[in-house]
Amino acid sequence: MTKWKAFLPLLLSVAVLGCEPEPYTAEVGFTNGSSTGRHSVYKMTITTVSGGKANFAMGGVSGYPGAHSSGGRIDAPAYIEGEWEEGWGFADDDISSTPHHRISAPIPDNAEAKMKTMDNYYQNFDRDYGSMEVIVDGPRVRVFYSKSCVDMYDDCTPKALHRMWWKVFLFKFSD
Repeated sequence: MTKWKAFLPLLLSVAVLGCEPEPYTAEVGFTNGSSTGRHSVYKMTITTVSGGKANFAMGGVSGYPGAHSSGGRIDAPAYIEGEWEEGWGFADDDISSTPHHRISAPIPDNAEAKMKTMDNYYQNFDRDYGSMEVIVDGPRVRVFYSKSCVDMYDDCTPKALHRMWWKVFLFKFSD
């Protein structure tokens, strides 16, 4: 029994020191769109802090917020990689003369803090669901995390005295 008592503190210290906190996650739907007309999104992947990947390549998009999929749980985005172009590829007779666009870039570290701010903004709105949006506009890419709180159906009272946009801007890249 004495051997177990000596071994127990060592085991507990390894268990506590060897663990990292879980990354902040949110349940989201995935949205891909454009606010400047038709675009073909061939590849658009967001890699999260924990190494997970989310695919936002939803083909031809022409509206905002655009194509939507059910998504799932995702932690803060850390990296974005994608390829897209203006027009709808082979099906588009009037393909833009704008070249094929590419991105391969890190997303700023404060994305997780912005997600937490958005999730904790409302006083009584407890819905654990948001939307991760990737919007392409020519050579520009924007990533948003948004919540939908509709005054008609939900209690959208903010915790603070000031109102805040219902969407948090996470990342923007342009050539």
